[in-house]
Amino acid sequence: MKTLIIVSHPKYQESGTQAFLKKSLTSFSDVTWHCLDEEYPDQIIDVEKEKKLLQTHDRIIFQFPMYWYSAPASLKKWEDEVLTRSFTYANEIGALKGKQLGIVTSLGYPAKEFQAGRAEGFSISEIMIPYRALAHRAGMQFMSPLIIDQFAYMTETQKAKLLINYQEYITAPYPFDFTVQQKWISTQLNKLAANISPKQEVTLRLIIEQLEQNQDDLDSLKWQVKLMRQEEEN
Repeated sequence: MKTLIIVSHPKYQESGTQAFLKKSLTSFSDVTWHCLDEEYPDQIIDVEKEKKLLQTHDRIIFQFPMYWYSAPASLKKWEDEVLTRSFTYANEIGALKGKQLGIVTSLGYPAKEFQAGRAEGFSISEIMIPYRALAHRAGMQFMSPLIIDQFAYMTETQKAKLLINYQEYITAPYPFDFTVQQKWISTQLNKLAANISPKQEVTLRLIIEQLEQNQDDLDSLKWQVKLMRQEEEN
């Protein structure tokens, strides 16, 4: 499976969130990182190039900070010019039919405020209706959005959890049920085994054994893997 991440961010170079997310994917070869604001600083979009990118990937991710309950201008312009009716509609050319559409969005306000009766008044699910409608019209499978809740205020533990959740969202088969998560983590552990010390490998093999025995608590395994990665980097 090949994943295309279409990033829209007017201050991309200043974004700690985007830098963190991009760095987390360095070991994944079937992922294309495509920032619209960097690719088209003059806002002149190469429509045919964009259509080819969409056609050669299986999972399409729209990634952006939420601006007034929607995406920044560069993604809106991209949608208007690239997603023409004949190209997109499932009952016409249907170039996107059968592909997956995911949303990764970062919030400036706490996620808990996005619900009826709270400050924002609307849920994330309600705000994402236009993207769900797009996926429906295009014959795509819409993935539940990955919400990044105030990255600047996250603890290191929260960032570690985000890293794993993001990698899984981008690369694991959807939907992310227990069996999928189990197989995905096992794959990541075996990839990690090739680049660690013998001492760490002993611990890693124990983790894999736990996983293969249908360990119910995946979170504890995730943290152990994260700690091993940190130790290797240090």
